[in-house]
Amino acid sequence: MLSDNVNATPIAHHNRMIFMTSPARDSADTTDDRLRQHIHDIRGHLSPAMLRADSLALSKDERTRQAAQDILAALDAATGELSAMRRLLTARRS
Repeated sequence: MLSDNVNATPIAHHNRMIFMTSPARDSADTTDDRLRQHIHDIRGHLSPAMLRADSLALSKDERTRQAAQDILAALDAATGELSAMRRLLTARRS
């Protein structure tokens, strides 16, 4: 089995090659960076929904406006949670 880790060292074991991997030196930083990227990507996915809900909030139909407000509230809550996650990552780095 091959490893994705570029630092993998092949070792012969019972006539088979296995790869012993060592953790990346700064694996916590790498994980944090990956989490930050996911947070950024999730915000990007939510953005079109927010724009559409903003548009629906201007509807003449009361039910449509109320539904848009419900959607906007849910999206605001989601982006608030993403902001909290980013703050936790920043605090952890300090």
